[in-house]
Amino acid sequence: MDLPDAGSPFDKLPSELIFSIFDYLELKSLKAVSLTCHRLEQMFADYSACRFVLRIREERNSYVFLPPLIEIADKVEAATKLLNRTKRCYRRVHLDVQYQPTADSIEHMQAVLDKLFAVRLMQQLTVLKLDLPAVPEKLAVQLSDAVSMLDSLQELAISYKQRDNQSTFSQLYIVNRSLHKLVLNCVWPGRINCPNMQCLKVLANVDVWYMIGEQYALHGDAEPYWKLKHLKELFMATHLLYRALDHYLQKTETYKSVFCQQLTQLKKLRLFHSCLVTDKVLKAICESCVHLENLSFTSMYISNPDSFRYISNLTNLRQLSIESYISGLSFAGVRLPHLKTLLLGNVNIDWPSLAKVESIESLMIKLNVSQVVPACDLFAGHMRRLRLLWIKFDININHERYREIFAALSKLPALETLVLHNVLRLDCLKEMVPIPRLTRLVVCDIFPKCISVSPADVAKRVPKVDRIEVPWINKVNKEMKQRFGCNAGFFH
Repeated sequence: MDLPDAGSPFDKLPSELIFSIFDYLELKSLKAVSLTCHRLEQMFADYSACRFVLRIREERNSYVFLPPLIEIADKVEAATKLLNRTKRCYRRVHLDVQYQPTADSIEHMQAVLDKLFAVRLMQQLTVLKLDLPAVPEKLAVQLSDAVSMLDSLQELAISYKQRDNQSTFSQLYIVNRSLHKLVLNCVWPGRINCPNMQCLKVLANVDVWYMIGEQYALHGDAEPYWKLKHLKELFMATHLLYRALDHYLQKTETYKSVFCQQLTQLKKLRLFHSCLVTDKVLKAICESCVHLENLSFTSMYISNPDSFRYISNLTNLRQLSIESYISGLSFAGVRLPHLKTLLLGNVNIDWPSLAKVESIESLMIKLNVSQVVPACDLFAGHMRRLRLLWIKFDININHERYREIFAALSKLPALETLVLHNVLRLDCLKEMVPIPRLTRLVVCDIFPKCISVSPADVAKRVPKVDRIEVPWINKVNKEMKQRFGCNAGFFH
């Protein structure tokens, strides 16, 4: 007679399947699971070390008043002891060593960091986030040496939060063969040499675009400072105040164009805040970065509307985002056969020309009073593949206009998700008529905003929809970030 197998059937599940189950559990549930047996305890330790971040920092609500060095040093030394004795192989660490500087603080901090980076587990990190104090050259050299020794490092983020002072860190060298992604926040390293780096994100208070372009203009292929030609993704955001905008753009656009001409392998380019795109720069992007699949601008500063036709060179483009363009944006003569997602913020759109871009499946627009009629004409007769439509309404669009808009939307045969943002009043939704394939309706920021609105309130006023949501703006921003790489502020 065969005896039943001892133990739980759960023991027979492969580790990969259990890790997949863990992905659906919150931290409280994961901790409960880890207490059931030794195997799950060890698996939770391995899983949490990869999923969660070990934060080595002093909790504070402001970066204006920094804690004294002794508090930061105690945190780092405690973390060093933890890493020396733990069985968990931590892969993600956030190290915040900002402190109130004193005369002898640098030598003390150097000694503390030496102990931390000597820990064996630190050499196995895949993600490291550093929040730095004002770094003198000695500390910069120490960090350079530490980064070069992290053979498993894939993502590195370095931030200097005191934004009133741009730190150049001329002796900070980012040299690492395994690194895939680098994020620099108000930090300007002297050297970047990471042959496997795919993604670079730079946030700065100086014109990064111009400064990198100057390197290529002066040195050509040599790349003596930052080696970036192999990049696949580039994100640049600068915060500048222009006194004479036209003169500045004319002065800097040559170097910026030279930089773009080097990025022949780029697939994603996002230029935000003060990174303005002129005619010459747009031409350089479209003629050199021909493999681009995702292109985002905060603002185009184009004097010749025909310059936008250069974008037809980007035959692989799948997502295009333009936050602001005052002049009329015309798609006449533009051919983008693979464009699936189009995000337009404060843009004066030539609606009839947009009808020629038939491949669009996701569209975000900001709709004002003057655009209602041409937009309705577009929806009523075109956009046959549109599956997701996100509309932010101008507050001046009155109740009667909503009737026209909903009537046009009912003509969209493939529309599945409709997001209505900045709705004038809840009763405006009564004008909504059935949309053939609509399964999800999201309504956010209904005026007046002091009134609480539930999905049930919306359901009473609209035709039957399988899924109705009335989320907070934070949830909206999170979804936009995941889906499109931007948040609701894109429309501002």
